[in-house]
Amino acid sequence: MEKININIKQLKPSSTLAINQKVHQLKSEGKIVYHFGFGQSPFNIHKSIVKALKKNASNNNYLPTLGLLKLRKTIALFLQEYQQITIDSEFIFIGPGSKELLYQTILILNGTFLIPKGSWVSYGPQIESKGGKYNILETYLKDNFKLTASVLERYCQINRDDQKILILNSPNNPTGAVYTQLELEALSVVCRTYNLIVISDEIYSQINFSSSYSPSISFFYPEKTIVFGGLSKVFSAGGYRLGFMGLPEGLKYLHNTYKSLFSETFSAVSSPIQYAAIEAYKMPLKLKKDIEINTAILAEISEYIYTKLSLNNVLCTEPQGAFYMMIGFNNYKNKINKLGIYDNQKLATYLLEKFQVALLPANDFYFNNDELFFRMAFVDFNGNKIKKHFKENHTIDEVFLKKYCPNIFNGIERILQFLKVLTN
Repeated sequence: MEKININIKQLKPSSTLAINQKVHQLKSEGKIVYHFGFGQSPFNIHKSIVKALKKNASNNNYLPTLGLLKLRKTIALFLQEYQQITIDSEFIFIGPGSKELLYQTILILNGTFLIPKGSWVSYGPQIESKGGKYNILETYLKDNFKLTASVLERYCQINRDDQKILILNSPNNPTGAVYTQLELEALSVVCRTYNLIVISDEIYSQINFSSSYSPSISFFYPEKTIVFGGLSKVFSAGGYRLGFMGLPEGLKYLHNTYKSLFSETFSAVSSPIQYAAIEAYKMPLKLKKDIEINTAILAEISEYIYTKLSLNNVLCTEPQGAFYMMIGFNNYKNKINKLGIYDNQKLATYLLEKFQVALLPANDFYFNNDELFFRMAFVDFNGNKIKKHFKENHTIDEVFLKKYCPNIFNGIERILQFLKVLTN
């Protein structure tokens, strides 16, 4: 048998993609599934971005490895205006999605990666694929599963020798939590004291339910924070596969390292997509208003779910941004154990098979198996249809949800039915 890289061989398919494929399979068999498992924006790409793509569709040129200079300058201006952070356009790089840029960064950096419990599924597997090491930092529901400065400092005090790279994601996938300025400032003090590198995944930044953008740790710790973003979430353009990253002052010496690695892997991002991205990051007023409406819809839906489930003794993170929340059935653990179910993976399978509800188990997000938490993505609806009626009503109540978001409404009802079965 041929020998292959053992680090790659042990990887499993991304759980977020796997659940989506499983649901599509069930639906193709004629089965009803309430899909809370996959986090793709339900809204259409704004027509101004599509128009720019069509205009440049005939462009078949290889662009510079680090990205089109005009796009990099436009992103630098965007970050300054819409995220209040300053990054030199010379050190903003374009890649085929922020996921790939994160992976390239993980390949380049050596040391121990620190992942807060309740983080995106792919960080760990990407590190494992290169034979790297990481540690999970404890987080708690009372903090919305956000990493605290005290937990980070305690770890750094005990582990002083190795270079440490903290991976921080805000707004957060899977919890929907957003770090406040005070929380980020406290974390930055610890990072500076112990000379940490920070990977700041800000792909959901403008999907914030209480502000126009989400604070960045780069504002407080600009010297060693690498910022990542892209088109997929805020601009509803997941299939375009364009992301960016910004190198900080303290890591500018890696400029040529990134350029070399890019040139030996993906070469350059698609030309038409880069030109379309310029239009996106210009953030014209109509596009800005469109994003605001999308975010308002997500905020109202998340509030409905949070209220409904919390009233029924389901543990929930407070939704503050992105399009996720964590929900937990630990309050029902004894009754669930009586079903012969003791871990979140088996409970996820049970909910899918018995109640047609697709949720991602928390162990994919660095929780323990016996913590009965799940990621809920609340995007299983027709974005354009709901947007039209939301503009007329400006509010989303149960009647509205039932009519325009039936999969969300019926999915929550199925979860409540599950709870009734447990308690009867």
